[in-house]
Amino acid sequence: MSQRPKLSFCERRAIVPHREFVALGRNEDAIPTDSKTPNLDNVQGDVYFMFPKKWEQFLFFKITDTAQFRKDLDKYAPHITSSRRTAQDLLDIHTYGGAHKDIVSSGIAFARAGLNLLDINRKLGDPHFDKGSLFLEKKELGDMAQYDPVFDGDGKSHGVILLTAREQKTCQEKMNEIKTIFSNSIEVVTVYEGRVRVGDGEHFGWRDGISQPAMDCKWGVPKPGQHVVKPGVIIMGYPGDPVYDDPRRPARPSFTKDGTFMVFRKLEQNVLFFEDYVNKNWPSIPAQPETGVQLNTEQRKLLFGARLVGRFKSGVPLARSPYIEDPINLRPERINNFDYTETNGGCPFAAHIRKTEPRNLEPIVDKNYLDASVIIRAGLPYGAEISAQEREQWKKMTEDQKENAVCDRGLLFVCYQSSIDNGFFRQTTGFANNDFFPITGLAPKKIGQDPIIGGPQPRQQSSGQTDISQEGHVTLEVINRGGVKFEVTGVAQKLDTSATTVVEKFFVTSHGGEYYFVPSISTVKAWAGAN
Repeated sequence: MSQRPKLSFCERRAIVPHREFVALGRNEDAIPTDSKTPNLDNVQGDVYFMFPKKWEQFLFFKITDTAQFRKDLDKYAPHITSSRRTAQDLLDIHTYGGAHKDIVSSGIAFARAGLNLLDINRKLGDPHFDKGSLFLEKKELGDMAQYDPVFDGDGKSHGVILLTAREQKTCQEKMNEIKTIFSNSIEVVTVYEGRVRVGDGEHFGWRDGISQPAMDCKWGVPKPGQHVVKPGVIIMGYPGDPVYDDPRRPARPSFTKDGTFMVFRKLEQNVLFFEDYVNKNWPSIPAQPETGVQLNTEQRKLLFGARLVGRFKSGVPLARSPYIEDPINLRPERINNFDYTETNGGCPFAAHIRKTEPRNLEPIVDKNYLDASVIIRAGLPYGAEISAQEREQWKKMTEDQKENAVCDRGLLFVCYQSSIDNGFFRQTTGFANNDFFPITGLAPKKIGQDPIIGGPQPRQQSSGQTDISQEGHVTLEVINRGGVKFEVTGVAQKLDTSATTVVEKFFVTSHGGEYYFVPSISTVKAWAGAN
């Protein structure tokens, strides 16, 4: 077994800026000479490179005075951090270390209701954003729980301001300055605060942000195995943007260029229930999974959890280390360099990373379809660590109380894409919550939901007997208790009782979210000047 490699800041990061391109410099108002490369000085900094941060606040607001808001927006605009500034900050941290400077970054985004209030009524070319709030699609997303008040209804927020810093105190102080700028034009609905945990892990304990895509442009150099896509998949107005690429579709408004869509969700994590689930079910992992491989108790526990996610907690992928994590696979040339065809690969089809970042599904699923579905994930955890007192109280709870426990910790999920329909919505409804994805053949096969972010779907269940004798397509006629006849069409699949010994449970609860448009910096300035 190899030793864990010591990695530099940029080696640990999935997306790394190209030093020479960042250093070139370009007049902020100049039109880029390369029409296929987004403008570093015009794209907000969190969209692709992601702000460097230890703490982050999200201020959700409603506009109370549109004329005054435009004036205040003009004062705020210089606080917006560009992609070039973010890239330079990242390179400085890599060169000099992160302790020398408390870097502050900020950005702004608008909900459909906010744009309407500002008399910006044109459709932006995405069916989900143009319809209104994420709340309107709660059922389709599989969200069963009560949403937080800021998201519990259409148009509950008009926009959100992001602010990041290294120190919590700095984050609070700088956000207070921004509140002062907008004190006469907005109502603060609520503020969420998140922080980076030790080791870059989310509350279940897994290192996060590994499987990020890379844009095929001059901004950076992709790492081995990284999913490389056209810039327009992430940033509007460039090849890869589904509206830009399709001459049959109505063009987006010109102000959308160098902009993107942001999806925000508050995802509560029931960490202790997840730990119980692993501790209860790890014996399903055999001590000798194959000839020549012998696992001790701790290794079987680690492997059970890894098979839910597709990686060990350190980030080592099961595709490269199917039974025992080998730290050599943390090297940047190995950690994402796999396509699930590895000889001894052992990643389940239903594992989180295989559901949300599928690879190598051709010819069943076209590569362009998968390329169009990628997103940049820029969220971070919220909530306190689990205390000893909380663990003691947990031991006294019933199983039902544990499964339905309210837990004030989780993930403030943020993602960016030029198409919510292709990105977040497809990943959630078509991939994670789809029992039959990834598709592995012409005949549908039930694989199960994403064990990490999936959720229980409303089902109408019944029981009875029929004369089905083989797997395949079936059509059944059934009569309900009221005497009404229904036709049920689907695929019959024989249950493997050995595979159902581990009952699927769910550990993440969505408390709502919103769809936002992230305008370019020049667009923010134009809106601010349109009094």
